[in-house]
Amino acid sequence: MAPTIFLLLALLSIAESTADKGSGLKLELIRRRVSPGNVSPMVAKSQIWPETSEFIVKIAVGTPSTEVHAILDTGSDLFWAQCRPCVKCYQQTNPIYDPSKSSTFRTLSCKSPQCHLRGSGAACSGTDTCKYDYGYESGSTQGELATEKMAVTSRSGATTSFPEVVFGCGHNNSGTFNANEMGLIGFGRGAISFVSQIGPSVGGRKFSLCLMPYNTDPRISSSLSIGSGSEVQGPGVITAQLVRVSHQTYYSLTLTGISVGKTLVPYSMSGPLAKGNTILDTGTPQTLLPKELYGRLAAEVRRHIPSKPIDDTLCYKDNLGDLVMTLHFDGDVDLRLSTVQTFNKMPDGSFCFTAMGVDDNDALIGNSMMANFLVGYDIDNMTVSFKSTDCTKIG
Repeated sequence: MAPTIFLLLALLSIAESTADKGSGLKLELIRRRVSPGNVSPMVAKSQIWPETSEFIVKIAVGTPSTEVHAILDTGSDLFWAQCRPCVKCYQQTNPIYDPSKSSTFRTLSCKSPQCHLRGSGAACSGTDTCKYDYGYESGSTQGELATEKMAVTSRSGATTSFPEVVFGCGHNNSGTFNANEMGLIGFGRGAISFVSQIGPSVGGRKFSLCLMPYNTDPRISSSLSIGSGSEVQGPGVITAQLVRVSHQTYYSLTLTGISVGKTLVPYSMSGPLAKGNTILDTGTPQTLLPKELYGRLAAEVRRHIPSKPIDDTLCYKDNLGDLVMTLHFDGDVDLRLSTVQTFNKMPDGSFCFTAMGVDDNDALIGNSMMANFLVGYDIDNMTVSFKSTDCTKIG
């Protein structure tokens, strides 16, 4: 869920954690389903849910704690939750976090080293409170920045606490969020991201996750690992060097082309490729490709599938054949995709392509196309690793 309005601050310090230094976390990822109308969610291993197309992390906020279910998003940095009093909040099923009832909530002052403003526009109020304004393609959140005690529970049942995590207390929130999504937890490369804040206390700013396919039984969960032990290793691992782009949040790669079977569809038919033209974004379900590239790719997909599509779409009732696609990245890195990653099985039994064309020069690889890969992100070494995995069996 890549931001369109960037956060007007940069963190200059990292919260200390009560976790054992260097000890990683393993959290459960829970999958929840998003209706078609809503498709627009360490080592720390904690619970993650997929919300049909979004994956949700469960985290305890405050003292006494409120359980927050936040969309896991590698395309943004800020962790925020809906927060009372609400100027404008979308409907939420579970109780909204109330900072007035927490003994560990502390708003940040504009003079705080953790509230370092950049860019244009006022981010501080007349009361000297550090404000934030963060936007996405599908919505936005505004409120105040604060520190709060956070806690995550691992698969083993052990709870790890972090006493002063900076987060956004969102009083004005809108977009395509549904009633089960209580906020968003950013896992981008920026200093304010959750993994950047707790990483040094759990063995490093790195994490791995395994996202389940769209049609998986929602009662089945897989794992998010943060810090020590989250490394993706062993036979079959493909590692790519991330590209440093102007936006410090993104996990960016240079996509050179996509093969359908043995037929190569180049990223561009004219001009040099822009470095870092593709980002990995767990907060967006679909893969988004420049329209010109998508048009050529779609034609090739139709040519390779033996059955006829439904109407004028890339949806099929059955018989996708043995379609294999490959993402080609700069540095001779090739990521082979099966129909599990390229087609979602819909409730009516049909299969629909997981990519679409957009008016943009850059591409975005969404969470559907990353299904059944164990993906490891290493911020300090600027690498991302992929390993083909049955994510329903990751414990």
